[in-house]
Amino acid sequence: MVSRVFNEFVASEFTKRAVQKWLKEQVPEEQIKRAKTGDVYVAISDNKIIGMIEGKENNRITRLFVDKKYHRRGIARKLVNKIEKLYKKRGAKKMLIRSSSYATKFYEKMGYKKTRGLVKKDGMIYQPMKKILK
Repeated sequence: MVSRVFNEFVASEFTKRAVQKWLKEQVPEEQIKRAKTGDVYVAISDNKIIGMIEGKENNRITRLFVDKKYHRRGIARKLVNKIEKLYKKRGAKKMLIRSSSYATKFYEKMGYKKTRGLVKKDGMIYQPMKKILK
């Protein structure tokens, strides 16, 4: 699901090399490694993963993906709220994200603000954003 959604909404902004590198990190073995060092929540419908979010110890959302068929149903909002609540409980004062262009408006609706312009690095393009937790 993650690779499919990435290809559909994000990959067009990356160079071919950056896409290949990113997709290589999505194999199940790598996802399991990341889950052991971060915080991962999934949304499930009919025994199928339809969404996921991953956070890291530096109060950063590193991945948020929801299957296109389930967009506009509040799934991404619930996942973000879940991870924000976890980090706030741990004492975080802010959350950070490197948003794709596609997701920037969603994050703005969630209270995130752009911290600077678009960043182009290592063949990737992203929008740095942050939210002060209250």
